[in-house]
Amino acid sequence: MEVRLLLLALICLHAAPRWASAQQPEEATVIVKGSTRIAETDENYVCATIDWWPPEKCNYNQCPWGQSSILNLDLDHPFLAQAIQAFDNLRIRLGGSLQDRVVYDVGTESPCSPFRNVSNGLFGFSVGCLGMDRWDKLNDLFQKTGAIVTFGVNALYGRYNVRRSIWAGKWNSTNAYDFVKYTISKGYPVGSWEFGNTVTFFSTETFCTTPYYVPREVREF
Repeated sequence: MEVRLLLLALICLHAAPRWASAQQPEEATVIVKGSTRIAETDENYVCATIDWWPPEKCNYNQCPWGQSSILNLDLDHPFLAQAIQAFDNLRIRLGGSLQDRVVYDVGTESPCSPFRNVSNGLFGFSVGCLGMDRWDKLNDLFQKTGAIVTFGVNALYGRYNVRRSIWAGKWNSTNAYDFVKYTISKGYPVGSWEFGNTVTFFSTETFCTTPYYVPREVREF
């Protein structure tokens, strides 16, 4: 046994210098052929999201959202318009975690109320509301700056919560339909519509049990 250990030690000592030398960095020359194009990025590839989170959204004793959401962002601040215009064709996505709890204040008789902290709500918040006066102001900014808009539609409207993040039932398209109809009537050039915020059969955020996740009404928009 002692002889074997001695041989093993000698082998390790013999190999150590080679292993150490193998770790030494070596100089290399990299040639970049800038005249050869291997891919092309679309003009509106650059994207930014304006979220729905209210000032009350906090994590780890931090409440960072402040006045930065779709509902309370200062649209008249000159830095905002300048930042959007600096990107030429900046795509702005209006959406996020709470988009599936937003009601559009068009064709409804209920008061347009903001998000509130509720213990049993999705992500801890109640249903919120987007007023059409706010929607008009947002589009005024987008049209002045040349932004390309992607809007996330509420995919849980009409569905009911079974437990925790499990939702079931049929999507009620009436509110979204009235909202899209209003948007078209005003001539607002929304570039694309997003149906739900990561609402999938296997999402960790929101799980829909209905077999008709993408309903016929969406395709007819």
